[in-house]
Amino acid sequence: MKLLMVTTILCFAFLHADAPWNASIRVSTDEPWDTLNQGESCFAVWGDSIFSICNTAERGVIPIAPYAYSFNAGQTFTQIPFTDLTSGIIWHTDPVIGVDDSGHVHMLIQYSATLMKHYLSRDGGQTWCDTTQVNPENGVDKPWMVVNGNEIYIAWQQTAGEIGIWFAKSTDYGQSFTASRIWGRRYINALGMDENENLHLMLVSSPDYGVFYRKSTDHGDTWLPEVHLSNWLYYTSYGDRAPINSITARGNVVFGTWVDNSYDGWDIMGVRSTDSGTTWSAPFVVNDITSGGQCKGWAHFDVYGGLHVIYYHTPDWPTDTFSVFELRYQYSTDSGATFNPSIRVSDTSFTSLADFMGEYHICLSDSQYLYAIWTDGRNGDDNDLYFSKALLSELSVKEEPAILAQPQQILCVPTIWHGSVTLEIQKSTLPIDIKLYDVAGRMVGKIYNGEVSSGLALHLNSNDFPKGIIFLRALSDTQNEVIKIINLGVH
Repeated sequence: MKLLMVTTILCFAFLHADAPWNASIRVSTDEPWDTLNQGESCFAVWGDSIFSICNTAERGVIPIAPYAYSFNAGQTFTQIPFTDLTSGIIWHTDPVIGVDDSGHVHMLIQYSATLMKHYLSRDGGQTWCDTTQVNPENGVDKPWMVVNGNEIYIAWQQTAGEIGIWFAKSTDYGQSFTASRIWGRRYINALGMDENENLHLMLVSSPDYGVFYRKSTDHGDTWLPEVHLSNWLYYTSYGDRAPINSITARGNVVFGTWVDNSYDGWDIMGVRSTDSGTTWSAPFVVNDITSGGQCKGWAHFDVYGGLHVIYYHTPDWPTDTFSVFELRYQYSTDSGATFNPSIRVSDTSFTSLADFMGEYHICLSDSQYLYAIWTDGRNGDDNDLYFSKALLSELSVKEEPAILAQPQQILCVPTIWHGSVTLEIQKSTLPIDIKLYDVAGRMVGKIYNGEVSSGLALHLNSNDFPKGIIFLRALSDTQNEVIKIINLGVH
């Protein structure tokens, strides 16, 4: 009995994520069909709704891409098996998902290496319509998708026919696409868009083992010449099998990552540009723990300019079926020039019950939270998806050794707006910047900027701002305050 008690205490002592990350929430279902090892996940956020898609290690024999949704900000998830057998292909793989300006869900599924289909859902993924084939030729692999308003952008490697990197674009919510080859190189691409709608494309190229970058300033109609960023070295081991890359951009800064073995075990390599992709830094290791292996890195800029990177960590190299993994996170206040020490996102360490955990798992943010979904084998029967989130305002603050008094709130304002609204701003000797953002993280209003020598009251009209959920943010050198608003507008 004493031995059992000690073992139980030790097990539960490790069941925590590092603050401010919330406890892990299981995304995968307990339904009888889920005896599958889920991995390679992508998700999107729209207000309090979260939409997730992934593939499985058994995708070669079972035609399922598990789809999940949450309508309560990630407190609970419902997962259902997505299957489309009209192509006659079992293999559902490389899924990507996004949300348009109406909150409708767009999903991309690759079927073996034969074709890619785009799907649209107007009810949060409970039903799907407007199915469109994206690729004009067979031989597709490793696609990525960006959804922006009514436009959809997709890049992938073409492995047959006209080999290279292809790019497809839709301006009608995915009802039709135009596609063409834009690059003679191929392998793993990462596609991103900044707030000025510039497209950024990063390529881990094979068989020449180079890392390259290209940019489009006209929504993909033309692309600037390639820039060589680095060479890469990668070894497959249990749990990871590709030097997956990511790219993110904000303002003049572009930041990219890939997985690399140049320093023995896996590391997350980073490169950054501070002049919109014209010139680049030398590559450097992002992860602060350099022993063992780090894989599946993903970088993301929030709307305020904070840079976030997640990745898997294991103390082992090389890895095997007994290797223990955890999901870790690092934050940069200076666009990737330096990073805070890493913290743990997953509230436990875990082994993987399949060699394949997927090539990618992403993080993304809205105006209030950073979100992450990943796979792990903590339940002991198969790999499942888990979800967590953390407040951006808390991630951006370094942990202090002493307990500090809570700062006074900057803003006093109703959280439901209807007609005339009074916003009270507390006295501050430091400049305060107050802006409004929509659920997609786009700025929709500049409210105030400057010092407040005495209490100030601003009178706003709710009809001047988008209806629905918006976020009011006040930022100073010492405080970062975000308030969620429900704007009803004016009847």
